Amino acid sequence: MRALLIPSVLTLATLAAAQDKVTVYQNARILPGGAPAIEQGVLIVSGGKIQAVGGASTPIPDGAVIVDCTGRTITPGLIDASFQTTQSYQDLNEQSEEVTPHMRALDCLDPEDPAFTRAREAGVTAVHVMPGTRNVISGLGCAVKTHGTDPASMVLGRDVSMRLVMGSEPSLGNRAIRGGRVDSIYYRRPTTRMGVIWEARKAFFQAKDENTLDGGDPTPNPGREILKQVLAGKLTTFTTARSEQDIRTALRLAEEFGYKTVIDDAYDAHYVIDELKDADVTVLLGAPSAERVSGTAGRDGADPRGATAPLLAQKKVPFVITTGTNPLALDLVREAMFAARNGIPPRLALDAVTILPAQLLGIDARVGSLAVGKDADFVVWSQDPLHPATTPVSVHINGLPVHTASTSR
Repeated sequence: MRALLIPSVLTLATLAAAQDKVTVYQNARILPGGAPAIEQGVLIVSGGKIQAVGGASTPIPDGAVIVDCTGRTITPGLIDASFQTTQSYQDLNEQSEEVTPHMRALDCLDPEDPAFTRAREAGVTAVHVMPGTRNVISGLGCAVKTHGTDPASMVLGRDVSMRLVMGSEPSLGNRAIRGGRVDSIYYRRPTTRMGVIWEARKAFFQAKDENTLDGGDPTPNPGREILKQVLAGKLTTFTTARSEQDIRTALRLAEEFGYKTVIDDAYDAHYVIDELKDADVTVLLGAPSAERVSGTAGRDGADPRGATAPLLAQKKVPFVITTGTNPLALDLVREAMFAARNGIPPRLALDAVTILPAQLLGIDARVGSLAVGKDADFVVWSQDPLHPATTPVSVHINGLPVHTASTSR
C-alpha cells in the first residue's frame, strides 16, 4: 500500500488516475453528516462511490491507495440550497409574463460559470439554483453538482422546486398607466404588493378551477400543469419572502390554497417564529453573518438578526443555512460558522449545510452525508470546518479531486 500526505504530494493527476482504484483516507476526524463524529476515521472510495466509512478498525483492501489525513477533518460536500449564479440578469428572469412556472433554471446554466468555481473552492459540491426574483412565479429550480462538463452531467434533481416571489422585486421598475400610450410590458405588470399577490392568487385560482374558468379549453398549458403539481403536493413551492409582512403573506397564501411551501431568504423569521412553527414549514436562512440586507433584496426593509438561527432551533422550526440573495453573504462554511457562534450546536450548523438541505431537495439518497453507496462527494479540511481559520485541503466530487489547496487561484 502506498501512503500519500495531504497536501504536499497529493496532486490532481495522482488522484484522477486512481479514481477507479480503491482510495483510503485514514486517520481523519470524520463528521459524516446527521451522525456523531468518528475519531481516527477511515473513508474508502472507489468508482466515484463511498465503499466504507468507519473507525480505525475498518478493514483496508489490499493494493489500495492510502491518503494520510492526520490532523484533518472530513465532511460531506456542502450543499447550498439557495445559490446565486453569475448568469446575466436577462437570462435568469423571463419577464414576458408575470407568471412563468414552466421556465427552468437548468436551461440557462453554464458549467464554466465562475460561481461554480468559487463554490467548489469553498467546499460546496452541490447547489440548488432557481430562476430569478423579478417574476411573481419565476419557474423551476434544479439541484446540480458544482462540477461537470455540461448541465446534464451535473444534475442531481431536475425539477425540485417552483419559485414564488413576495415583496417589491416583481413590481420593481413597473409603471402604472397615467394616460398616454402603453408601449412597454412594464405598464401591464403589477406595481404594488397587492398586485404581486393577486397575480399569484389568480394563477392558483386558474389552475384549481381550470374547467370553470376556461370553459374546458383542451389547449395544453405547461405553466398551469406545473401549478397543478404544486396544488397536488407533488412539487414544493420555494417562496422568497424576506420581510415580516411578506413571510406572513407567504404562509397565508400557502394555507389558502393548501400547497407546501419553503420560506426562502427569511431574514425576518425571528419576528414570526410561532407562525412558522404552526405552519410546519422549513426556512432557508440566508446569510446568518449579515447584519443588513444589501442590493435589490434590501428594498423590502428586512431586519436580519444573529439570534434567528438559535431561535429557530429552540422552537424546533426546521431550517437550512444558505448564502441566499444577499450580496454581503460569505462562503457557505463561514455562514455555518457564524450560526454556530450565534448559539446553535456545531453539529446542527454542519447538518444545516449538508444532510438537511439534501433531504429538503430530495437528493439525500446520493449526497449530503458520508454513507456506503452514496456519491463520493466530500471535503478534506485543514481542521474543524467551523474554525475561522479552516480551509479546504481538497474537494472531491464523484471521487475526483476538483480542487486542492496546491491548485487554488
